[in-house]
Amino acid sequence: MTSTSVAENRDALSIIELFPQDEDWSLQTMRLLAQVAVGGADLFECARTANRIGRTTTDGEVWQREWSRTAEEVAAAGEAALERGDTVTARRALQRSCSYWRHSEFFLPSFDPRREQAYKNGTANFQKAAELTDGLIERIKVPFEGTTLDSYIVRPDTSGVPRPTVLFLGGADSWAEELYFLGGTEFPARGLNVVMVDTPGRGSSLRFKKLYSRPDYEVPVAAILDFLEQRSDVDADRIGLGGVSFGGYYAPRAAAFEPRIKAVAAWCGTWSILTDFYEFYPPLQQQLQWLTGSKDDAEARDKLAAFTLDGVADKIDVPVYVMHGTDDIIMDVAGARRFVDALTTDDVTVDIYDGAGSLHCSYDYFSVATARLADWFVQRLG
Repeated sequence: MTSTSVAENRDALSIIELFPQDEDWSLQTMRLLAQVAVGGADLFECARTANRIGRTTTDGEVWQREWSRTAEEVAAAGEAALERGDTVTARRALQRSCSYWRHSEFFLPSFDPRREQAYKNGTANFQKAAELTDGLIERIKVPFEGTTLDSYIVRPDTSGVPRPTVLFLGGADSWAEELYFLGGTEFPARGLNVVMVDTPGRGSSLRFKKLYSRPDYEVPVAAILDFLEQRSDVDADRIGLGGVSFGGYYAPRAAAFEPRIKAVAAWCGTWSILTDFYEFYPPLQQQLQWLTGSKDDAEARDKLAAFTLDGVADKIDVPVYVMHGTDDIIMDVAGARRFVDALTTDDVTVDIYDGAGSLHCSYDYFSVATARLADWFVQRLG
């Protein structure tokens, strides 16, 4: 039975638009601002950065320079706090610095060396912050095809009690570290572990290990589950799988072929990555070429044609949650609806947000959307 919940507020969107001169700059910054609620950014640090950039320029060099400056200044404040012994202040500043480094490199070409450096700076700061959590955020490495996938597990406590666990998969451009601000606080607050992994086509796996994205995402997911089953703090009979943005393909695909998954959520539904994402939002075509290891547009199109849930959706036999927005300019909501229509499992929950929550990944309804996602997993995993 399908339960559809649509946001009732159809009034004009209430958004914070720091860069009205560029739709992509504005949308990506709303992504950052959404994470203010969970410590991924500070509203006024973002506003001061935007003021330095200005409301007229669309120069990517200015963008990179000013967000990098903010990342460096916030990290320096964190290091100073650490020297004083103020570990909470240090941890929070280092986490925000990670977000600003990620934001600084977003619009750089994949071959620009500053993109790799920003990644190294940002992840190093997050890892320092993780060390200040008394073990609540633990770095782990998952064996996979002759190398390892850089990962984290975030737990409600360090008691070692076996808990239901959600494996959370990022999208086309997210780092494992960013996933902490998308679900790494909400899930543990409800008694669940959350696992965040740089799977193929993302983060360090893409940048340093040349592990490109692949349509058969059940393969890396199976490797992660093999690893998690060996941990005493993971209840292997209660594992959920969630995917955000492009992860809205990865997670359902894996759940269709991996019987250890007991519930799956697509935070942005899709049917075909080629039509619903690559062709629908051209500004990210270079990113998708990079993450698939494609040399040009033609090769990317050929590879992405295999990233479809046609013939897959009807194989999913566990509870499914789909979230999408009607004003999503990055991933076509029509793909989400087609995916929902193809599902045959009895337990399907759908949130198509219109008005508040209608942006990509519901950045403009973040606190509500992430809470609904986490609550759904609690209800399905126990």
